[in-house]
Amino acid sequence: MKLLSGAFGSWRPRAILSPCIETGRLVLRPLEPADAEAVAVYLDDVEVARWLVRVPHPFTVEDAAGFISQCCATSSLGTATTLGIVLRGDDRAIVRGIVALHSLDTRPEIGFWLGRPFWGNGLMTEAVDATLSWAYAQLDIDSIVAGAFEGNVASLAIQVRQGFEVIGMSRRPSLVEERLLDHIDTRLTRARHAARPWRP
Repeated sequence: MKLLSGAFGSWRPRAILSPCIETGRLVLRPLEPADAEAVAVYLDDVEVARWLVRVPHPFTVEDAAGFISQCCATSSLGTATTLGIVLRGDDRAIVRGIVALHSLDTRPEIGFWLGRPFWGNGLMTEAVDATLSWAYAQLDIDSIVAGAFEGNVASLAIQVRQGFEVIGMSRRPSLVEERLLDHIDTRLTRARHAARPWRP
């Protein structure tokens, strides 16, 4: 993993979190208004949206534009960073998914999704691993929480590979299902991330 820009020290209010991280197959970069169409294409897939807490279905380009605007605002406040997943060598630099760190000023949490055509190739594991490594190297945080709706085997498998441990269950709203669903809550401590014999 190589940091291309945006290498910050410890978290502090109003720091602009806009790293660009390069891995073997990916570039993780801040979202831009021009990404709205690609984000809408992949999030309008109900098989992607159904596993996410805050995503309605259908999901339009206007929804994507509003989402990207919100991401830019929280990044400028220093409370979150949302990175688009781009395949290296893609001349059009189209976003194929997202990995995000949010609530950095309270209870840091990571969330992620990938467009369905790219499932099953280890790309999401690569993106999450790089983002966690950046976060623990650059931010003054002790742990990161995550989780998934019950039944989201793929997301939980990625978290387990990174060393996340189950810490409980909660109920979270699904905009797609329009009801509360069981949610498995997980956490990765700084010490456990540093040990990571399970690292991919």
